[in-house]
Amino acid sequence: MKNLFKDEKGASLLFEYILVTLICIGFFMTVTLNSNEIFIKTPNEAVMQDEMSDVGNMMSTMITDMYLVLPPNGNIDTGYRIPEKVGRENYVINANIAYTNQIIEVISASSGKNVRVTIGGIARTMPINGTASSSSTQHVISYDSTR
Repeated sequence: MKNLFKDEKGASLLFEYILVTLICIGFFMTVTLNSNEIFIKTPNEAVMQDEMSDVGNMMSTMITDMYLVLPPNGNIDTGYRIPEKVGRENYVINANIAYTNQIIEVISASSGKNVRVTIGGIARTMPINGTASSSSTQHVISYDSTR
């Protein structure tokens, strides 16, 4: 039995070199083929999710602030700026469902990814509806209590 472990005639440096080289080539080919997914697509989706949440929270905060200073008889027009793109994509802010669901949606135009942000019960006392596109240049929130 001792001779079985000491006999190294079957091991070849050339065979070992070829085997290690093939394993390395296979590893690098796998990384190269998946590099777009690993290094670009997955981090871009995480950044898009965070940026869309930030835009939705900004809109929710702006509507809440506007609600706090509403005049009992009059109107308010508030202009605001939003980022032109989120993760290299245009998006739409949809508040049409806010009256029933208390939610603002931020939807990517090309990938269909969406984020929903609550607005904290304001829509029951003040109707909120409308959409805003990131590709437009002027954004305004209007309230008129005389209507």
